[in-house]
Amino acid sequence: MKSLSKDWITEGLIDVEYKTYVLLAYLSEIKQEFNAQKLYPGFGDLVLQYQNVLAVKNGREQMKQSFPKALESADWDSLKLEYTEKIQDNDFFGVMDEIIEYSIPAMQSHLEEGRGLYQMVEEHIQISPVGLASLTNSHGYFFLCAPPKKVARLYQYTLTKVHLADGQYRALHVSHLDDVRLGYTTTFESIKIDLIRNSKSNSTPATYLIESGLNIPLEESLLPVAKRRFVEHLVKEG
Repeated sequence: MKSLSKDWITEGLIDVEYKTYVLLAYLSEIKQEFNAQKLYPGFGDLVLQYQNVLAVKNGREQMKQSFPKALESADWDSLKLEYTEKIQDNDFFGVMDEIIEYSIPAMQSHLEEGRGLYQMVEEHIQISPVGLASLTNSHGYFFLCAPPKKVARLYQYTLTKVHLADGQYRALHVSHLDDVRLGYTTTFESIKIDLIRNSKSNSTPATYLIESGLNIPLEESLLPVAKRRFVEHLVKEG
């Protein structure tokens, strides 16, 4: 998927019709991704683009506030003063404002669709332990699968603490180990036993099954949403 430049509003030809075409072409690709039930990278990119447009709009409003103003009239009864700007925006900024005002609602409608798809994926995720619980859940393994559930992806994970200026957060680091074909003799429990046998640690690793009731793309939809849910699950489990 081709993304927009961060400065797509202000770079190149500043023309409402042209910028509208550029935006609609981008949103059309986002729509195609959503229709295929693919959340990422399109949804994440759209959120960033929307935030960039809002930042540009906020910058324009601050610029307007800084323009010198002249007193036009005064209503002494209501104690209100009316001012007019001494400096008027030129055509460049007028066109840019028009592009911004068109872009925000156009992006918002697609963001709502993305949020709806995200919520649908999230609601159909189930997380459950495989076998006996471990003494710690800060590291271990998890299986990821979706219908028809003939193959499961095996990941190794580590949950770490990240200290930032505004607080403490949790970060989940994952690495894909294998794609396992499930069957009568190859179950989640049997795979966990093999992991324990091959492990250099004497402790039983934390192992979870993350599954979806939806037949959706694993990499583009299930995995990114599942990782967020999994962090919440691990923190709550403590």
